[in-house]
Amino acid sequence: MWHCIECCRKQVKEVLKLISRPLLFITTAYAAGIALSPFITLPRWAPLLAAIFLLASAAVVFFVFKKNSFPLLVAVFLFLGWAASVRDSGGGPGRMESFLNKNVTMEGYICRDPDFRGDKAVYTLAVHKILSGQQQPGAEGRVLLHVPGADAGFGYGDVIRVRGRPYLPESPGNPGGFDYGEYLHDRGIWALVTVKERADITKIGSGGGNPLAGMALGMKQRMVEINRATMEPGHAALINGMVFGGRAGIDPDTAEAFNESGVVHILSVSGLHVGFVVAVVLGIMGLAGLKRASFPVITAVLVVYTFITGMGPAVVRAALMAWVQLLGHQLGKDKDWPTTLAASALVILIFSPGALFEPGFQLSFAATWGILHLGPLFDRGLEKAGLKRPWVRGSFSVSLGAVLGTLPLVAYHYNLLSLISIPANLLAVPLVGLILPLGLTAGLAGLVFIKAAVLINYFTAALLELMIILVKAVHQIPGGVVYVPSPPWAAMAVWYTALLALPSLWNKSWKGIPVRLALACLLAVFPALALFPAGIRDRGLLQVHVIDVGQGDSIFIRFPGGRSMLVDAGGRKGEFEKGRGAGEVVTSYLRRIGVRKLDALVLTHPHEDHAAGALYLLGRFAIGTVLIPPLSAGDQSGERPDPAYYGMMAAVQEKNIPVHEIVCGDALSIDPGVRVDVLGPGASAVCGTRSDLNNNSVILSVRYRERSFLFTGDIEVEGQAQLVEGGFPLDHDVLKVPHHGSRYVSREFIERVSPGLAVISVGQNSFGQPHPDTIDLLEAGEGMVFRTDRDGLTVLVSDGKTIKPKTYNR
Repeated sequence: MWHCIECCRKQVKEVLKLISRPLLFITTAYAAGIALSPFITLPRWAPLLAAIFLLASAAVVFFVFKKNSFPLLVAVFLFLGWAASVRDSGGGPGRMESFLNKNVTMEGYICRDPDFRGDKAVYTLAVHKILSGQQQPGAEGRVLLHVPGADAGFGYGDVIRVRGRPYLPESPGNPGGFDYGEYLHDRGIWALVTVKERADITKIGSGGGNPLAGMALGMKQRMVEINRATMEPGHAALINGMVFGGRAGIDPDTAEAFNESGVVHILSVSGLHVGFVVAVVLGIMGLAGLKRASFPVITAVLVVYTFITGMGPAVVRAALMAWVQLLGHQLGKDKDWPTTLAASALVILIFSPGALFEPGFQLSFAATWGILHLGPLFDRGLEKAGLKRPWVRGSFSVSLGAVLGTLPLVAYHYNLLSLISIPANLLAVPLVGLILPLGLTAGLAGLVFIKAAVLINYFTAALLELMIILVKAVHQIPGGVVYVPSPPWAAMAVWYTALLALPSLWNKSWKGIPVRLALACLLAVFPALALFPAGIRDRGLLQVHVIDVGQGDSIFIRFPGGRSMLVDAGGRKGEFEKGRGAGEVVTSYLRRIGVRKLDALVLTHPHEDHAAGALYLLGRFAIGTVLIPPLSAGDQSGERPDPAYYGMMAAVQEKNIPVHEIVCGDALSIDPGVRVDVLGPGASAVCGTRSDLNNNSVILSVRYRERSFLFTGDIEVEGQAQLVEGGFPLDHDVLKVPHHGSRYVSREFIERVSPGLAVISVGQNSFGQPHPDTIDLLEAGEGMVFRTDRDGLTVLVSDGKTIKPKTYNR
């Protein structure tokens, strides 16, 4: 009992200590106001009015009644954060929103560093004039231009005129999908413009923007070109990403290995890089005997480095955090790191409220908190264990603190538990300490003498190659990377509560039991829940997930016994060759819901919008078998699959995955409680039609107790007629509408199926899908109609008696 009382007394002291840090409460309140804003829709003036009222009340309480008004001041910042994150309403004369999806001519200057992405250049244009019939001088804002060509020849400050059609990107159709529109909005960009012809964009002047920023970015561009000229492309892309930010040109497989190994922060400018820059300057100032003058010098260096790296949000955030920490040191607040950390967060959120929702912001502060809060505890523990070398203890303590501080957030945002992140960081981070100064030195030296850059980059390339080899070697450790479903917020709260209490309760005990043991058990609950197979939690239910893959099909089925099947994998233009696109969308969603294995992968037919995404899935999931239709129809009609389809099937066989052709009359044994019958293609192929590959799609009937689902691939009127004439029991509760709801759907087929619920998998397209006649036909039956282009992901859950639909509305 005495130990319990003593622990409580210590915790009260800790709380009192926190109260002595008012900025911590103010920042927390401001962040809470931002977080509250999306859930309660109010005009901006409402929270502002509340803040003014509370501020006046705080002044009265403090000056008139001589009482503590700090709680009211905290409430003021809550409402200020709320007001700061309320979006402006669009529309109105002169507003840029009125020009969306219209052909216009815009004039403005390039206000950020250009981004070159393979076959296109991306520019941020600060618009000051829009012409659409008549000039609209009040329409000002920023747009993102996508210009064809690896280098369109424009730079920061150039004044240009461009013709195009401003548009907004689609919002994500699946939970956890990247919201590009929200991302652009938080950066002050109101629309995208894709420039189709180079003649549509011309330079009409120069001198826009900040001249100092122009000089810094010009120097950066020359240094980037120096690295490209003195290194092979892969190494040049890596060093330019590490020194200046951005990942253009970095090999996707290398980026994935770094991401899964927990060292992706190395590949673009982050707090780590800024920390190394500060350390180098401090070292030089110390050697020169000018340590007292280091603060203004480092401030200047951070400003220049921020400009050189393109003033990206991650760089600005890292530089600001470093500067506030250094300011705290100057003011003698070294030990009060919570206040300096809160100050840097508050400044960032004041200028960019939307940063609160960005994974980069959350991970930066969580990692820093983990290092500062837990690092000293681990360092002392290692020293007691006999580890005498401070740099070894420090490396391990920093890595472990950062990993524990970010673990739930990484699992939430990326569905990833990297069990190899600590060894990967211990091997790679010291190399960054050598590579980063060499990269900067090579770029600066190359401005004067190019051969000096050649010599320096010879050693830089060797270190880069060593780092890649080490990271990929660690990445190959079996079981080192586990994908998990997104954890609930309650589990994350328990994790951070336990971490918060860990240092103060480490040496305490209760009834002879060390408290740290109880906290360790509490922390172990999180990964245990994350690793718990998702299928076990949903036993007894049949789940059908119609994934939003844009213009294509991908349907995931989880059976009541826990086994799973994927019907098609989506696909985008060129994905057979590129290997990336819709497959990434499918993979991301499956990982989010805890899928690690596919017992069966059905490719209904070889068209790219159904099959190409499978190429990306091959190396990322254990696949039991691949089921495809026979391709004899193509031999008779002349319509043949894309040659790259055969290349993908060869890759399937190289991985020793069994491939089986299925036809009408076959049955799939996946779950003993669910009947899966193959209704098509027929034993005799449909030939001579508009699309024989479509009409010979695999057709599956899935029946679970009293409920049934029909999956029809892309069959058109001929394939539907064969199904009707075949005498099959076509009456089903749910129909996956054939061919994205095109006009090639027959009335007789819909009447025979008579679905109570129909789902159309479709995206933006130029084919007129879904066709209005097909929609009318489906709605005439008084059934529910869902569309992925409108409703996003559609999940149907059945216990065998009822079917409950749920959509992820865009």
